[in-house]
Amino acid sequence: MEFANLYFLYILLPLTLLVYFLMPDVWQKNLVLLAFSLLFYAMCQPIYLLLLVGLSYANYILALKIRPKEKETLILPVAMNIGVLALFKYLDFFLGIFGITTESGLLLGMLKGLVGGLNSIGFAFAEPTTVLPIGISFFTFSVISYLADVYTGKVRAEKAFVNFLLYVSMFPKMLQGPIVRYEQVERQLRERRTNPRLIFEGALRFSVGLAKKVLLADYCGKVVSELASGGDQALIGAWLSAILFMFQLYFDFSGYSDMAIGLGRIFGFRYCENFDLPYTSTSITEFWRRWHMSLGSFFRDYVYIPLGGNRLGFVRQILNLLAVWALTGLWHGASWNYVIWGLYFFVLLVAEKQLMPYLQDLPNMLRNFLTMLLVIFGWVIFSHEDFGALGSAIGAMFGFGGFTSTGIWTRLLNCLPLILVCWLGCSSIPRKAARIWANVCGMGGKRRKSNAVDVMKIVYVASCFMFMCLLLWLCTISLVGNTSAPSLYSNF
Repeated sequence: MEFANLYFLYILLPLTLLVYFLMPDVWQKNLVLLAFSLLFYAMCQPIYLLLLVGLSYANYILALKIRPKEKETLILPVAMNIGVLALFKYLDFFLGIFGITTESGLLLGMLKGLVGGLNSIGFAFAEPTTVLPIGISFFTFSVISYLADVYTGKVRAEKAFVNFLLYVSMFPKMLQGPIVRYEQVERQLRERRTNPRLIFEGALRFSVGLAKKVLLADYCGKVVSELASGGDQALIGAWLSAILFMFQLYFDFSGYSDMAIGLGRIFGFRYCENFDLPYTSTSITEFWRRWHMSLGSFFRDYVYIPLGGNRLGFVRQILNLLAVWALTGLWHGASWNYVIWGLYFFVLLVAEKQLMPYLQDLPNMLRNFLTMLLVIFGWVIFSHEDFGALGSAIGAMFGFGGFTSTGIWTRLLNCLPLILVCWLGCSSIPRKAARIWANVCGMGGKRRKSNAVDVMKIVYVASCFMFMCLLLWLCTISLVGNTSAPSLYSNF
């Protein structure tokens, strides 16, 4: 189930909040949140609910047995999690390398047989279309970070299974992150407070994320799909498709992160930020510090630094970067285009390190333009699993399919307002405008005590509330009689 779903927005979520806030203490609130999280997961993929709980319990037990400086106590649970991830996500990919393929995939065929058998004895499971358990990549990385931190002594192994299961299955961040580390929520699992201000801030953040997904990402995606189905191989159409996909991916994924962070805030949790205006970056290095920040910090702290980072010389640093980016690409999907995408950014980052002394003198606007140009080509690789389609798309972007096509100018003019809104949404302008408005209303900087400021605070809260209601109203209108497109990162 997606957050951008009327059933979730107006039935499941309100019911969860009602029962949650009726509970008097944190332990009971945790039980309620855990129950709704498991229900949420079951509504997405009921066949894998037992896998989620069973794997969580295995990690819970193995973490209790981890001993510092005894690597074998860490290797086993980490290998188990990587093995499960590889089984479900990469088995058919690796079998395909050796020429072993089946019509629908080995595991998917077995799963369909299992579901058919269960349905024959009275169950009513829908026939699966994918073997991949939703959120398994985010689950695996969250658990591995927890196991590693227990091994290094950064955190103590959680003794209450309910708390551990809640940590790994919490529905706001379960399916698409951010990758929240246990140390970030350890204390909040036992003691946390919420208040009307935090609830309001969380609801506003959720509404903004929902609007990003429904009002921007989905509309960008519709145009991209129409261009792809129309087979437009002209230069203008190819660039329009690439630019809109760039916006779609950002607003889709950052919108989900905003919704997850906002929901977490409502329940009293503070999740880590996942995006920081990545399309304003002036270098590829800066871009990856701002994009999917929780994934980047995971690879930095649990792969790059343990491999030696940049402490063992230039050649070893390059090899460490190669390992990180090959894994980053493979993490996104069991397809060669993701591996190539990871290696593409590896090459760019290595080249940038050598050219940075020359690039620093360029104007920031030009550096941003060059950075985004390279990022766009990266997203084109990312979005095409078929190499023939990838070659055609890149060729069209260089004009090999002609400059223009029938009706493309009309489509371009119709898309200009959407492109402008997306560009503004990716810039720092909304953030600066919100900060200025908060300062004007006495909600930022030094706060003065006076009746006038109190009135302005009311104006500030009222304006934010009206803005939130407007976004929810527009999203609801868009969702009525329509289905929001599945989130792009739900596949990862």
